[in-house]
Amino acid sequence: MENPEDLLKDIFAKRKARIDEHEKLRASEPFQQALKRVDKLVWEYGEAINAIDFQSTRWPPFYEEFISLRMKQQFAECVISAGQLIKEGFHTPARRELRFLVEASVKALWLDTGSPEISDSRREKPISKLSDVKAKVGALDDLGRERFAGIVKSLKFKMIDDAGAEIFRSAALDLYSKLSTHVHVSSQNIGKDLQRFEKGQDIGFETVKDVNSMADLMQRVLDLALASHFEAFMPSLVGDIFVEIFDENKRWTFHKTPLVAAVSRHFDYKAERQSRG
Repeated sequence: MENPEDLLKDIFAKRKARIDEHEKLRASEPFQQALKRVDKLVWEYGEAINAIDFQSTRWPPFYEEFISLRMKQQFAECVISAGQLIKEGFHTPARRELRFLVEASVKALWLDTGSPEISDSRREKPISKLSDVKAKVGALDDLGRERFAGIVKSLKFKMIDDAGAEIFRSAALDLYSKLSTHVHVSSQNIGKDLQRFEKGQDIGFETVKDVNSMADLMQRVLDLALASHFEAFMPSLVGDIFVEIFDENKRWTFHKTPLVAAVSRHFDYKAERQSRG
């Protein structure tokens, strides 16, 4: 019979070998490039929300009107947390952060754009257009009882055209549905994890493909979130952000994402863009 101490030594040796192998993978160029992509997404999202925040200083009452402005810290917390979690291999908690961002940014947009009333037989009065942040915060609980699909369907847009609006709604519902499976315990998420564990795909031993897949997901969520933030703000000032800031930065990731690009196209009429050809 094999000595128990030898068995333990063998287990620890195999575990250490696997950890060392993963450390080498993490140090490889493809893995480091995947991590840098995550960092770039977080940074460029931050640039955008800071640009909105800076433009809002041109009229201080904006802070009393737009809940999207006042939730900036919650939005930033989600994105920074998700980025760090992805980089450390904790992908399920990262998905939960991204799911909150989807829900919060869309609901803030609904409140800030005065989208059509949502009525419900359980309430005496429908949720309708609200004029200040305090009232909008108070409406969040009622809004939370609504079906997310109903909120998305009723959204009104100021800059995104009809075709872009359909892409927005489809993306919002798809992301919300997929990410919601990671919020509550279900046969789907637990079953998938157990299958992965049986194949040796344990938490913390992510591959380059895993990180890139999460970066793809994060990019889709941030595209939706930024489009929501821009739509919730003043079109004239959003135009200044694109023309004066991001048009000069050709490497900004969100030039090529569908929803932010849809917002950007609204300003193609501007003389600055026309003169650039």
